[in-house]
This record gives sequence, structure tokens and C-alpha cells, in this order.
Amino acid sequence: MKKLLILLVPCLVFVAAVLWWKRDAAGMPSDARRPQAEVPDASSSAPSSLQATPQAQAHRERQRFEADAKDFFARAPSLRAVEGSERAGRLSRQIDRYEAEDGLSAGEALLLRTALVEATVDDPVRQAEEVAAIADRYRAHADQRMAAFAAQQRNDPRFQSYKAREAQVVSEVMAATTIPAGLTRDQYLRQRLQQERERAYAP
Repeated sequence: MKKLLILLVPCLVFVAAVLWWKRDAAGMPSDARRPQAEVPDASSSAPSSLQATPQAQAHRERQRFEADAKDFFARAPSLRAVEGSERAGRLSRQIDRYEAEDGLSAGEALLLRTALVEATVDDPVRQAEEVAAIADRYRAHADQRMAAFAAQQRNDPRFQSYKAREAQVVSEVMAATTIPAGLTRDQYLRQRLQQERERAYAP
């Protein structure tokens, strides 16, 4: 298994980094895709009051973060050890920050952290071990979130009300001899269940 990971990690990380790099390239202005040092202030022509808003500042910071990340991954092989380590550490802290603020999904953060390992760890065995550890950590977090969500649902009277009606609706639809015109039985069942969900969670 470890040998397989060693062989697959470089390919998977390369594909993941490229996908993250290009995920919104089609809809982004070319200025946003330049390295950090070249990213201009996209709102330079806007009124200064708009540029000073927290939203505008956050947008510019996010653009710099993405440009810096893409520049780092592109240039990592040619960077000196000290510079590469410093930039990798800074990027890791930025990933921590955006993930904590929900600015990055777990999937995006996982791809970036995996790409960081590929860019900073030369030994393929250690690469595979660190990537596996990252994947295990995110899997554990996902399991915890699912468990917390399930516990919340169990204690939610609206959810319990819906579940009580769900079984009844399924029985009614499956036993029905006539279905509203234009609908299949499955479509009618989905429609009825959606109505029950809306009724259960209505304010």
C-alpha cells in the first residue's frame, strides 16, 4: 500500500494543484491570476470609500493569497531552501486562517495542504506518509461533523416530526392506485416528501 501511495502521490497532487489553480480561471480577470508582486489593485478606479470597505479589503487579500499560492507552486522547485520554507510556512498559516473563517472548503484546504507536502518534501516515502496523515485528519474531522449533525437532528423536534410523517407518506404513495397526471410514482413521492419537509421546518 505504501509503495502504491508513493507512486500515486506526485500524480494526484499535480492534478489537484492544477484543478485548484484553474477552478475559476475562466471567470477571473487576468490581473487576478498574476503573481503576488504583479497583482494590481483591481478597484483602483473605484471611489476610495469603496476601496476602504472591509469587503473590498478582504477581496484584495484573497486575491493576493491565491496569486501567492499559485506563484509558489509554480516556482517551488527553483526556490532556495530558506525562501521556500518561509513561503510554505506563510502559505500554511494563510490556509489555516481561511479554513477557520470558512473561506476555504475542507476539500480545497486538503488539496492545498497536499500540494504543500509535494512542494516541500523531497523523500517520496515521507511524502506518502504525510499525505496519508493529512487525509486521515480530514476524514476524522468529517466523521466528527457528521456525528454532531446526526446528534443535532435527533434532538430537533422539527426533524423528528418530519421523520414521523416520512414513513406514512412513503406508505401512502406506494399504495396509491392513482398518481397525479404527468408524474411518475417516484416523482410524486419526492414532491410529497418535499412538502412535508417544508411543513415541518416552516417558521
